[in-house]
Amino acid sequence: MRRIFVHPIVSSLLSLMLVAIAGLVSYGQTSTQSTAYTAVDVPGAADAAQGPRALNNLGDIIGRASSSLPAQAGATIWSRDGSQIDRPSASAGGDFSSACAINDGREIAGAANIGESIVPFVSTPTGGVQRIPLLPGDNCGQAFSINKQGNVAGYSSGPTGVKAFLWIRGTGVHNLGNLRGGGSSRARDINDPNEVVGTARSATGDRAVLWTKAGNVRDLGTLPGDTSSEATAINNAGAVVGYSNGPAGTRAFLWTKATGMQNLGVLPGGDFSRALGINDAGDVVGASTSSSGDRAFLWTRGAGMKDLNDAVSNDAGVDFVEAHAINNKGQILVMAMERHEASMSDQTHANHHSVCAPAPEATYLLIPVRAR
Repeated sequence: MRRIFVHPIVSSLLSLMLVAIAGLVSYGQTSTQSTAYTAVDVPGAADAAQGPRALNNLGDIIGRASSSLPAQAGATIWSRDGSQIDRPSASAGGDFSSACAINDGREIAGAANIGESIVPFVSTPTGGVQRIPLLPGDNCGQAFSINKQGNVAGYSSGPTGVKAFLWIRGTGVHNLGNLRGGGSSRARDINDPNEVVGTARSATGDRAVLWTKAGNVRDLGTLPGDTSSEATAINNAGAVVGYSNGPAGTRAFLWTKATGMQNLGVLPGGDFSRALGINDAGDVVGASTSSSGDRAFLWTRGAGMKDLNDAVSNDAGVDFVEAHAINNKGQILVMAMERHEASMSDQTHANHHSVCAPAPEATYLLIPVRAR
């Protein structure tokens, strides 16, 4: 693996308090201390048909690796020691698979093709690949997230539209339902208490939603003046991140039960941002445009939104353009592009809804080391 030293990022007092509560000692210990990072290049990710996009608290990364032989391409775990562990899709009845989520037990969730359709699956180290049943009458779907119990959230699709589902091990698949006046929904993430977030169509447009443990669907609204929103991730405290769209552009948000929806802003010179991940300390990662082009960001309550490239001593000729996930150790999964390519891209498209997007030039895992 190629390693790059990353200069310290100043941690805020509030973030440090949250980390201390969560027991995440890899962050700084006081407000005057800072955290150093080591950036680890994920091997083989640059050639992946679907870039790595999720990680667990152990540092294992999930995605889809490509191969010269189509039958060997499929859902892949890049383990913390750098090796690749393929999960073949044949057991799900298809000739390729992609994976979108992994828990600390190395159980993964994703999708595999079966002829003319795509179906959701869950894979365990001991039980192999298991297809997740679709909702009645549907013919395709995808699994997007898995929690520590192995419960899976995703969507099921058919003649009656797209519907968010929750698959609970031992009880089966459940339709999470829609907003009043809407006809479609997609689940994107699930936390350990079985709260699910995603997007549902309403009478006035798409809305970020929270499906509660009680079985209700809650419209999280939009930022003031906006017309639509999408939720991408939820932590175990029930804090939700995503993005809100409107005449002024797209902005990353953080929603909590206590404060509602908060605008996380954009990097200097930017006009677009999306929040894509949040850990239990409340630290948020995502992507923002800036005066320098597309950039990966880290947002904390004390420091606000910061360009991760500003903290990097980067001699590899790449820029970090998007941060997909952050775990409870503070490790951040980032996508990178060669510097000249990243500079040419000064706008992330607001209408880009792909969940498992093609990989940029490279993938890195930013690993925090002892605070200085």
